[in-house]
Amino acid sequence: MEDTLTLIEKTAFLKTVEVLASIPTEALARLADRAQEVRCEPGDVLFAEGEPNRGTFLVVEGLIELRKGAALVRMLRERMAFGEMFLDEGEPHQYTAVASQSSHVLNLPSQEVLEGMIDFPEFGVAMVRALALRNHRLTQRVLEMEELLAQFHAKLQEAGIDAPDRPDAPTATPPQAQLRADKIERSL
Repeated sequence: MEDTLTLIEKTAFLKTVEVLASIPTEALARLADRAQEVRCEPGDVLFAEGEPNRGTFLVVEGLIELRKGAALVRMLRERMAFGEMFLDEGEPHQYTAVASQSSHVLNLPSQEVLEGMIDFPEFGVAMVRALALRNHRLTQRVLEMEELLAQFHAKLQEAGIDAPDRPDAPTATPPQAQLRADKIERSL
């Protein structure tokens, strides 16, 4: 991978990140000056679930997997930001970030991001918009999953099978329990 980025290169990179593009260059230069570069190889863990929060990460190049346990939550590519802004510095991470490819990321401590939002309102507005867009996308995903679940329930009903999570569905008796119940009835 390349050598360390200069302050100008870091600032120029931050300007290419969609959520940061409208932020004044002065604010981005301030953030860039405080950003730590992290390089990792496939399989390297940037942070693990339960480890202290280290702020926001921005992918300069490479591919990062964000995981919750064994579940893949999100794939992060170049110019994408990730982190757990709802956590204070040092609180335990809720996710694990693992490099899928050789990757180069910038790490911004949470305090620097918060100060940037206070000092430059445009930055705060950009962060709120990014959060609102992410919330919208997650809502769309939930609605799509609910539609798929409804289709699945309809297919189960067509096959004569009661959906297990319907409140009005009778509780199914396991076959072994039914056999024991039949034996008890016959012995009475």
